[in-house]
Amino acid sequence: MSLFLIAVVGGGAMFYYQIEKEKKVQRAAKEITTTGKAALGGPWSLVDSNGIPKTDAHFKGQYQLLYFGFTYCPDICPSELVKIGKIIDEVKRKGMTVVPIFISVDPARDSVRQLNEYSKDFHKDFVFLTGTKDQVAAATKAYRVYFSKANEHETDEEDYLVDHSIVMYFLNPEGEFLDFFTQRMTAPDVVDKILKQKVVPK
Repeated sequence: MSLFLIAVVGGGAMFYYQIEKEKKVQRAAKEITTTGKAALGGPWSLVDSNGIPKTDAHFKGQYQLLYFGFTYCPDICPSELVKIGKIIDEVKRKGMTVVPIFISVDPARDSVRQLNEYSKDFHKDFVFLTGTKDQVAAATKAYRVYFSKANEHETDEEDYLVDHSIVMYFLNPEGEFLDFFTQRMTAPDVVDKILKQKVVPK
């Protein structure tokens, strides 16, 4: 009985701790999003799935939703890209146009040809980008994107996964960072947050 009571009390304490921890994270997030602009973003130069060079300047004048991933991702990236497609359609239905942009974190395998084939499975408005190792490094550094080979010890250089940040970055028409959306957020939640950022012409 004593052990049972200890287990119950201990479990309750852990539950309370998790709740308090979640509250602290939420309070911190609110503070971050309400005090100034985050130091995210910057110039980049890549190439699209048709082999055409693109820079951040090409998308000025348009709202943008950036996602960093890789085409050999078995489940998370495809799921997030489908979610982004739903978001793009819904905000467009409500009068707001947002350009979805996919930037590869796996330049070794994500060639122009590979991106071109991959793009056929997703929303037609998507812009798929890749580049050299240095170009990709510059783009990911600008947005503080984490990525690393998940199984570098494997001898097969073509068969590996990439751990990476699972985040969507929302930018205004000036290319400035406005907000970010995590994997845990649903498409309707993201749509609501995007629409709140829409600038109504005077």
